[in-house]
Amino acid sequence: MSVRMIDVSGKEHVYREAWVEGLIRLKPELAKVIGDSWFIGLGNLASSASVAAIVAVKRAWEFIPLLHPIPITNVEVELTHGYDYIGLRVGAKTIAQTGVEMDALFGALTGLVAAWNVIKARHCTCGPNGDCRVIEEGEGGGLSFSGVGEIKGIEGVRVIRKIKGGLSGGNGTEGTGLAGVNNAPSLVALFDASNEPTYIGEAAASGFIKLKPSTVELIRSGGVEKGDVLTTAQLAAVSMAKRAWELLPLIHQNYLTHVSVGTEVKDNGVYVRVTTRNISRTGSAMEALMATGAALLTVWDMVKKHEKDENGQYPNTEISFIKLEKAIKAPMQ
Repeated sequence: MSVRMIDVSGKEHVYREAWVEGLIRLKPELAKVIGDSWFIGLGNLASSASVAAIVAVKRAWEFIPLLHPIPITNVEVELTHGYDYIGLRVGAKTIAQTGVEMDALFGALTGLVAAWNVIKARHCTCGPNGDCRVIEEGEGGGLSFSGVGEIKGIEGVRVIRKIKGGLSGGNGTEGTGLAGVNNAPSLVALFDASNEPTYIGEAAASGFIKLKPSTVELIRSGGVEKGDVLTTAQLAAVSMAKRAWELLPLIHQNYLTHVSVGTEVKDNGVYVRVTTRNISRTGSAMEALMATGAALLTVWDMVKKHEKDENGQYPNTEISFIKLEKAIKAPMQ
């Protein structure tokens, strides 16, 4: 089955806007530690997530295979926090021949994974010169690099509003925004892995996108106009795993030795599972998470025509979850 990018040459350039949201579900104790300072682990969570989201919106076309490159005219990022979550909302605007919702979704996903990367090192301490060290066992409650257990996963990534033509009406919500972000110290730091041993690492992440039954049937029958949905999603995941370091500011360039992508069509959507292996001074959990997200967004992009309602909205489509199932690393012998 072939794959093709939809021809939008004959479409008119019009104003388009999209707002999307998602969250990271945390243990309440961890959410409390973050609090209004937004400072934990590798540094300023809010700044790191916001910058990563903005960069990703502008570069989404490079990572989602069939997405058109469009001129992004504005990106807004808002963060909120609650009893057991960190929430992120991204708005993107363009004047183009196609919509901007996939770009905004990719930005939100990347921002959430960037936040995860900052949080997962909560048992690191970073000094004023940007030097970071691991708190020893017993000194600060033990080590927690993968976030497995403390970080439950990414949930509810969805489009909350789309506009085509006319003028911007804002994000359609009140009382949201970067609450308390300015209280956070400006420090962020790439963890110094110079003295780390060389590890053999393995990670596994999984996720699910909820779709209409009629869309699922099109995927199963090979009736999607853009082509082979599952193979394209798998290739997007492999590519993303190798390039995650380009988008997440605080992860290291990694030597991946293996990426495996499994997909399964369910009655109500598509399930994706990614396994990564690496040999380097760090693990590959973030690569697995980003690859899973890229696969799910590629599915969404390829079937979005069939998921929209009569108003061009997505009432049923949602990335229900992305979770980290495994993150291990052991020093090479």
